[in-house]
Formats: sequence, C-alpha cells, structure tokens
Amino acid sequence: MPWGRVGSGVLASRSSADVVDAVDRLSAEGISVTGSRCDTGEMADVEALRDEALNRGTLDIWVNNAGTSGIYGPTASTPVDDFTRVVRTNILGTFHGSRVALPLFLAQGHGDLVNVYGQGDQGPVAMQNAYASSKRWVRQFTETLRMETKGTGIRVHGMNPGLVMTDLLDHVTSQAGYEQRLSALQVVVGLWGQGPEAAARPLLDLVTSDTPEFRDLTKATLVTRGLRNVLAGRLRRANRMPLDITVVDTNRQD
Repeated sequence: MPWGRVGSGVLASRSSADVVDAVDRLSAEGISVTGSRCDTGEMADVEALRDEALNRGTLDIWVNNAGTSGIYGPTASTPVDDFTRVVRTNILGTFHGSRVALPLFLAQGHGDLVNVYGQGDQGPVAMQNAYASSKRWVRQFTETLRMETKGTGIRVHGMNPGLVMTDLLDHVTSQAGYEQRLSALQVVVGLWGQGPEAAARPLLDLVTSDTPEFRDLTKATLVTRGLRNVLAGRLRRANRMPLDITVVDTNRQD
C-alpha cells in the first residue's frame, strides 16, 4: 500500500471487489484513498500501483502486507503449485514492492518501507513450511535492506502484527488426514487473535516516530494480550464460530 505524507493513500488487492469495499469504508470515515486491483506477484501490476500513487502526489510510505498461507500438512506431500503460490505472493510480492519503492525513496532522500512478518519469522513451524519459511525470508530480506540503506534517509521497518482475525485464519486448507490437528487453532485465535485495526496500530508508530526500526512483540506482551482477550469474551465467541476447513487429498492421482 503506497501512501503520501499529505494523507492520501492507494490501496491494492488481488480482488477488485475487496478494493471497492475497502475504499468505500475508508471514504465514509473521511479518509482520502483510492484503490486498484494488483497482483503483487506480477511486477507490472506493482509498477502500475506505484504510478497511480505518483499521479496523486509524492510517494512517502510503502507497505508490503500482501500474504497468503499454504495447505496445512507435511512438506513431502505439499502440492508444488501450492508452495509456488505462497512463494509468489509472500516472497516475490515483497521483493517487487521493495524494488519499486526504494529507487524513488533513494532519489528523494526519504521514505518509509514496511515489510510485514508472520508466524515462522523467528524459526521453523511444522506443517506450515511454505508460509513459515517465506516469513523467515521476509525478515532476513528486510534486515538486509536496512543495512543497504543505512545513512540514506530511508527507514526500512519490519513488523509482526501477531494473529490477525481475517479470512486467512477463518478459512484453512488442510491435507487429508491432518485436519484434526487444526482444532487447537480455534483456541489459539480466541486467545491471541485481534482485529485488523488493532493489529495495524503499531504501523503508525513506525512511520510517525524517529525510531529506526520496529521492535517485535515480546512474549510478555503476547501473554498480556491473550489474557485481555479472554476477559473480553473473545475466546467464548470464537468457540461458537467453527473454522472453515477445506480438506485436500494430495495423494490422489487425476
């Protein structure tokens, strides 16, 4: 998502309907924003998004937050096209956005680039190798960019928002025979899940403060958030909302 310091932003999503919905909701709140469909796995789409932002003024903030999860299950039976899909969005999408924004930031001598981490950025996660490994890559990629842009006036941030209650968590795909292991996910989301608005708040601190980089959430912070959510009744509500799990037989020969 590109943004200018004048408060005008450009949103993007692979779904045109999602873009229209987000723009309508933000516009109703008095926020100046436009949007366009963009597949971050396609460099041409990301360049077009940049051009749309520049048509509205300067480009000062770029957020790479497009992400997708893979099929839950062991790597040995993970479909190749599914693993490739995760890499295309989470890794190539982050690279494309960074590659498009950084030359502009370097030319103007300032800019904030934000890359979003996720589960796995600190280490391996069994049964989620595609997603977890991609987020580990995003962390190292971001830390490398920090080194390369040091002293240029550009700030490269990494942000792990924690568990965010979106369709990525509500709709899960599992390899056949492993779907029962996902039953604990409902409890975890109930304990530590948060809405998109709360999850995005630290981003404001990144781009409005003088702090050179974002500090990851500590374990104490996560536990405190979990207790607060339980007291708010989020766990009880989540228990009445079963996960939408799609089971895929990865061993079937068509």
